[in-house]
Amino acid sequence: MEPQTINSPFEQIQNVPLLSMKKLMIILAGIAILTGAGYGYYLYNKPHQSIADEAPAFSINVNKIINDYEADEKKANELYLGKIVEVSGLISEKTLDSKGNYSIILQGPDLAGVSCEFEPNAQNSLTNLKEGQEVKIKGICTGILMDVVLVDCVYVNQ
Repeated sequence: MEPQTINSPFEQIQNVPLLSMKKLMIILAGIAILTGAGYGYYLYNKPHQSIADEAPAFSINVNKIINDYEADEKKANELYLGKIVEVSGLISEKTLDSKGNYSIILQGPDLAGVSCEFEPNAQNSLTNLKEGQEVKIKGICTGILMDVVLVDCVYVNQ
């Protein structure tokens, strides 16, 4: 009986015809593209989660968050950025955009304020709010531009 030789995987790959290797690469690329497209579709259609039932990381007044950002933006970002913050203050401006979404600016100590962009489910609770009214608003802090910005906000009934 003659000894059997075992080919290494590298040798076996070298023996595969070039045409079938191209087919294999095309199939693998197709699977990767379909997987990526499926994951992207999942993320795009993922339902939005409301923060209404979430506990805030901080519950502060409008002057405190603005003063923190004006004193040291980097330190304030470490503290507030991406976290749920509950801010209390006076409404200085309430606007309704062309899509029917409300936004509120809470009055700060100087020209700065806290800009609150509300989630779609929270729009109905804002119709009776008036400028000059003291409110508590909970949202996710995204940093400061001219104002400190909170997104996905909800009105907290006091």
